[in-house]
Amino acid sequence: MTWLFIIIKVLIGVIVFGAIYQFFATIRDRRKFLPPGKLIKIANHNWHYKIMGEGSPTVIVDSGAGATHLDWQFVQPEVAKFTRIFTYDRAGYGWSDLSSKPRTAEQVISELRQLLREAEIEPPYVLVGMSLAGLYSRLFAYYYPEEVAGMVLVDVAHERMYEDLPMEWVKLNQRLDWLSVYVLPIMARIGLFRLLVTLDRFPFLPGLFQKMPTAVQPFAKAVYSQTQFGRAFAQESSGLSGSMKQVEQARSTKPFPKIPLIALSAGKPDVAGTPEMLQKLQKLHAELANDSPQGVHIISPSSGHVMQLDDPKLIIDSIWNVVEKVRSSR
Repeated sequence: MTWLFIIIKVLIGVIVFGAIYQFFATIRDRRKFLPPGKLIKIANHNWHYKIMGEGSPTVIVDSGAGATHLDWQFVQPEVAKFTRIFTYDRAGYGWSDLSSKPRTAEQVISELRQLLREAEIEPPYVLVGMSLAGLYSRLFAYYYPEEVAGMVLVDVAHERMYEDLPMEWVKLNQRLDWLSVYVLPIMARIGLFRLLVTLDRFPFLPGLFQKMPTAVQPFAKAVYSQTQFGRAFAQESSGLSGSMKQVEQARSTKPFPKIPLIALSAGKPDVAGTPEMLQKLQKLHAELANDSPQGVHIISPSSGHVMQLDDPKLIIDSIWNVVEKVRSSR
């Protein structure tokens, strides 16, 4: 009984120390790593975005779950050589404030459209959606087809990706969802997630930060280590099911615009987990390309899920092709 009491006291001490350290480390990081782009206040919330280049159509980039505009450091400067490109941090990520509103696709695209209006970025746009944001970009096109001139989908999530899975995969996804929604925010608050980031052992993507430009790595580690990151990731995980239903509903009732569309797929099963799941996603991506008569599906043999870091040239070339098709159709 005495040993149990000692263990509990030590555990409580470690948690309290971790929480205090996390609190002050977050304050330190916010002072040290200032926003690389611009901050704009909308409805008492700060939104962070970065614009590079000139010309039209403007390319609008939306990142995957947990990701920020920093993930696009290999892509944005190159795209800026031939047109204007806009990257931003969704609510709770990077330098953008948390939101108390449900993080569904409808809410995200509503916020994005408002941000674009406030930043005076006029449509039509070429939308680039990566992973989870593929749901957002596609719903944007279904709801506001007159504002979308083209699209590039980067190894995107799909509303039917969890259908017809083996039972062991279903149970695994349920456990991962539970960890994302309930455990990750606690890990972030007590500094445990900061430790994983410092060691570059980001869950599901170890070595993520080593793939980024050296100058960007400290910024990326700082924003991923923030307490609000855990809450934001949990919010988006909770909203995933609703986002999938919204896209499924739109797909069954609205036509997809006849725009230049390139759907890119990873060729390596890192986040996908198994070759079987990877093949299923590639098949779903090919179906998405068929939603437009101008759709093309491309698989990158050398890339895992984070294609903007593994194979940025393919994304740059894809954006260029879509932009040129938009321009030639005017």
